[in-house]
Amino acid sequence: MPPPREFACLWTPKFAGVELYRAHLHRHVFGKHFHDAYTIGLNEQGCGQSAYCGRLTVSPPGSFNLINPGEVHTGQAADGQGWGFRNLYISVPLMASLGGQLGQAESSLPIFHGPVAHCPPLRPLFRRLFHALDQSAPLLTQQSLLLELVAQLLEHDGNRVPQSPAGPESKAVALVQAYLEAHAAENVSIAVLSQLTNLSPYYLIRSFRQQVGLPPHSYQRQVRLLKAKQALHTSQSLTEVALNAGFFDQSHFTRSFKRIFGVTPGQYRQGNSVQDL
Repeated sequence: MPPPREFACLWTPKFAGVELYRAHLHRHVFGKHFHDAYTIGLNEQGCGQSAYCGRLTVSPPGSFNLINPGEVHTGQAADGQGWGFRNLYISVPLMASLGGQLGQAESSLPIFHGPVAHCPPLRPLFRRLFHALDQSAPLLTQQSLLLELVAQLLEHDGNRVPQSPAGPESKAVALVQAYLEAHAAENVSIAVLSQLTNLSPYYLIRSFRQQVGLPPHSYQRQVRLLKAKQALHTSQSLTEVALNAGFFDQSHFTRSFKRIFGVTPGQYRQGNSVQDL
């Protein structure tokens, strides 16, 4: 019987300061090593184990691995079932920037207090972020999801993230809505919206979500879809509609359109809006 297949892939997405890693291991053993970046990993299948700070730690499925730069550790599957996981590697400058956006002192880098964290509600957020980074989603989506994940992991890990209760901020939210509607097809950054409203990025995202019901990046995607829906009544090709609305390719546009409207753009254009899902 052939040995179980194992693989590992490390790549750099189009997002400065981040690397992505995905692996499923059976026999491979990582010797003692450290990273020059923060590691945020989600254990998806099987158990991993690591020698970390003089003790053996086990990473069960669904748990997070949180490792600070410079911390020496090993890694391998804990048993014959193998170990599947995904990692985000976040550079020190980027993490310092994220900490500043969360109200922490720039001279004080965030520190994770343990290598394994159990926080089931954050698993979907991690997967959405990983997919957004891998698939070159709009910059606002990538930045918002990354900021939200880091903030919640730091809070869960016992770090105090300074934040005020999200207020209505009606004027600021209206400014952001108008800006996103006027620049729907552009790769807007959270920094632009923060400067526009003079609010911190994390506070702005929470206030916007509280008042509108969606975070800014989801609002921008919805505006793009509505503009694209109108353009489907013109003679533009589906590819032109997708690109002009701000989607990076037609397949992404099609998936997003069907998720919201229940039919594909082509089906909508044909006037047949009742389809088997």
